[in-house]
Amino acid sequence: MRFLFALCIATLLTGAALAAERAPETTPDGLLMVVMDPLALPLSCPCVEGYAQRNYEKLAEYLSEELGQPVRVTFSESLLKAQEKEPNAKVHLVIGKDSVVRHDSAALKMAATPLAQLTGKDGATTQTGLILVRSADKAQTVSDLKGYRILFGNAECDEKFAAARTMLEKFAVDVPPVEDSETFASCSDGATKIIEWGDTQQAAAVISSYAAPLLEGCGTVQKGDLRVVGETAPVPFVVAFATEHAEPKLQKQMQAALLDMANNPELLEAIETLLGFVPLDEDYPQAAPVTATPAANEQTSAPIIGSGTWSGWRGPTRDGRVASLPRELTKPPNIVWRLPLARSGLGGIAATQEYVILGDRDVTNQSDEFRCYAAGDGELLWIVAYPAPGSLDYDNAPRATPVIHGDYVFLLGAFGHLTCADIHTGLTLWQTNIIDEFDGEKELVWGTCSSPLIVDEKLIINPGGAEGSIVALEPETGFVIWQTPGDRHAYGSFIVATLGGERQIVGHDRVTLGGWDIETGERLWTLKPPRANDFNVPTPVEVDGKLLIATENNYTRLYDFDDHGRIVHTPVAKYDQLAPDMSSPVVVGNRVYCVCEKMFCLDLAKGLAEVWTAEDPAFCDYAPLLATDERVLVLGRGGELLLVDATNDEYRIVSRQHLFDDKDARAAELYAHPALVGTRLYVRGEKELVCVELGPEVTL
Repeated sequence: MRFLFALCIATLLTGAALAAERAPETTPDGLLMVVMDPLALPLSCPCVEGYAQRNYEKLAEYLSEELGQPVRVTFSESLLKAQEKEPNAKVHLVIGKDSVVRHDSAALKMAATPLAQLTGKDGATTQTGLILVRSADKAQTVSDLKGYRILFGNAECDEKFAAARTMLEKFAVDVPPVEDSETFASCSDGATKIIEWGDTQQAAAVISSYAAPLLEGCGTVQKGDLRVVGETAPVPFVVAFATEHAEPKLQKQMQAALLDMANNPELLEAIETLLGFVPLDEDYPQAAPVTATPAANEQTSAPIIGSGTWSGWRGPTRDGRVASLPRELTKPPNIVWRLPLARSGLGGIAATQEYVILGDRDVTNQSDEFRCYAAGDGELLWIVAYPAPGSLDYDNAPRATPVIHGDYVFLLGAFGHLTCADIHTGLTLWQTNIIDEFDGEKELVWGTCSSPLIVDEKLIINPGGAEGSIVALEPETGFVIWQTPGDRHAYGSFIVATLGGERQIVGHDRVTLGGWDIETGERLWTLKPPRANDFNVPTPVEVDGKLLIATENNYTRLYDFDDHGRIVHTPVAKYDQLAPDMSSPVVVGNRVYCVCEKMFCLDLAKGLAEVWTAEDPAFCDYAPLLATDERVLVLGRGGELLLVDATNDEYRIVSRQHLFDDKDARAAELYAHPALVGTRLYVRGEKELVCVELGPEVTL
């Protein structure tokens, strides 16, 4: 049964507090918006009708009205040039190519927080890199480019540089070191150069997909001169960022105004967009740092931008990768606050810079209670409670980690109750029971454990019904978008991965691993492992277009995919000693780390060869891992943190600390995954919830 609540009720309940929150945050001199979108009219040319003529002056007028203060716009190819134009001006909002804004803000040491992504006329928020050759060239695929001279775009343009290099390396095409790569600032420069060389040079050029219509439209190249032999994985295209000069309240107001643009058809037409600005995708690289890398001896107390939300299971990218970890753990731990809990829990924590959310049970153990605490001091802000009687192995507490998406938080209990609540107030917007609604398995053993997944404005769940094994819901309403028949549910969480160039949903049902089309729910492929009876709890990990799987009966395996995104059933690598029934691995470069009674380090480049294994009293059957390129943080037995050197060829603990003082609590095996926001770690122990400040020094 689903309950829908009108938004007016929310307004009445929150009253003056919400009104004050939404009051315009004014700035004395108004706001400055820098536009770096390459399809903005002043930065492009009107060669193709209705394309690359985005009128951002109209957006500035709209924002001025919505925010209650003047918003002026300046156009520039980079933040660096914008600052040269107006050296004393404070920039509040930047709209431009994602990777370029990140690069420039890092160079200027200007903090920039992503707010929303702009959709194109096709509704997409991404772009790709296109690898071109002359039409007469003999190369037909990327694999044919071995020995070719490759002309890249500037290094700050991901689609023309990083993504293209990744793709070429995947197909065993040698690319020069980054510093020796041949680059051109303009897509037209590289394209015309390979035409100019003709047969005298085996060469290919990488251009941005958005630029392709302009090359022929502007007459830079003639139709039929060039041919595409490869397309990179998609990367974010135009994104709106708030800078450090915009206060948090103003950032929220700007974000809300951008998202409301969808209700203004005239403005949508002026900006050449189908849906306007939309919330950040689930796979948007929120954990990627935007600030500059500190020098080795530099210290900063500011959180790394992009680490402001631990949106759900294993973090924003669902792979345990984080923006920063300390070089060392402090002794004793710097506990910001701690709260007593009535019982231990299973589900992980979700958190933002304002809120910390976890699932629990009431004192009778007959109702679910999801609680939200203030991140700053641990004050209890709201509770979502409802009857959920029953009895399961490992107690009855929710297993799934809450999922934060904009102003919504999605809460899934162990007995199938799925709730959408307002994250600010805890008001229930809709609720259903996915087991009842989609005819899932009624005789639950461990309950519904998979954390819901948000992708492309779809809420993905796995009720395990015969006609609704995997289901996509509208996040705002809970209405069904699509449902796919299949097997009963498993206990692991789903991910989004680009495999063989195909972006897809990946996860387990009761007996198989599979991939599903995001738009339609069509099952793309099925892998049934040779040994039966895996519980399928660990989460798969995407590794450069391949898929890493670890389960208790079929061990650790790496699978490749064909050009259509379908799995190649024989693994390319396998390791028979790591067989976790719960722990999910993390990947750092070519290294795989996982804890299952002991800690394992494997080498992907050498076919999952063992680098080292290590035993420690803190290691249990299960342990969550958080990782950067230099550190792996292990949450061990009883809340002991172990910081491990990820750059060493031998097991080396950098430092360790205990978060809990109770002797019995120190012996407990913890199952709730922690959350990291900035430099604060939120950990659920056996009897307490703690917020610990990990320290100001960061590694990127």
